[in-house]
Amino acid sequence: MKLRDIVRITIMTVIAFVLEMAGGYLSMVFGPYMLFINHSLASLIVAPVFFTLCHKIAKRGTLFFYYLIMGIIYSVMGFWPMIFILLATAIVAELIIGAPKNYHDNKRLTLTFVIAQLVFAMHGLIFFVVLKPEGLIKAFPDMFTAEAIEQMSAFYAQTVNVIAVIIIQILISYIGAKFGIYIYNKFFSKKDKAESVLD
Repeated sequence: MKLRDIVRITIMTVIAFVLEMAGGYLSMVFGPYMLFINHSLASLIVAPVFFTLCHKIAKRGTLFFYYLIMGIIYSVMGFWPMIFILLATAIVAELIIGAPKNYHDNKRLTLTFVIAQLVFAMHGLIFFVVLKPEGLIKAFPDMFTAEAIEQMSAFYAQTVNVIAVIIIQILISYIGAKFGIYIYNKFFSKKDKAESVLD
């Protein structure tokens, strides 16, 4: 992988990060139900960037850098525990995608996207289990109030809620993958083919 590739991955990751944040804020519209779809909406709108990035770079390490850079951005913003979640997501994504040729295989990309985004989406539950309520307040002092922690405790204590989050995340990520493939084919696929002919 060349420096130019890493620069392109960084630029597209920043775009994806902005969309991820937008999806997170959009989920707040759903009030007390936002925990069910907290990361799902983000997965839906970030999918076109994900699929375009994979098709355009298509080199080993692309997804590792994508999720790692996103984790670094979160850390710079003060959400440092996210680096561990996104490092795990990066490793999972690379293991699933496998060989570089699979970056052009939409079925393998879809599987990678759905599972990687699921790992990413479980950050709330993972933090709650690992850090405990008191740890969450210390790690994210500007993000969680005692009331919010109490709501999270009640939510994640219900197994049915966790299962619902997983099912919703998988379903919406899959829809997002189809959307991402459509956007790539509609606006970028022909351009890539034209460039390869000129090469």
